[in-house]
Amino acid sequence: MPNLGTWEALGIVTQFGVTCAVAVWLGFLLGNWIDGLLGTGIVFSLILAIGGMISAATGTYQLLKVLARRKGAPG
Repeated sequence: MPNLGTWEALGIVTQFGVTCAVAVWLGFLLGNWIDGLLGTGIVFSLILAIGGMISAATGTYQLLKVLARRKGAPG
């Protein structure tokens, strides 16, 4: 990957942090609601929170691919 500028690197780190926090929190809240309906403890809360984390990591990876393509790096 080519060298990123300071603002681009800061943007990637910030994007990952915010996306991860929001996705995990929303996944947990939705899972908690489903667990309340079904009476399953915290099963769906954990599954959807982990799904939110995977979603955030995937979104950040896609952003890195776009940046690398824009900078003319192979990949």
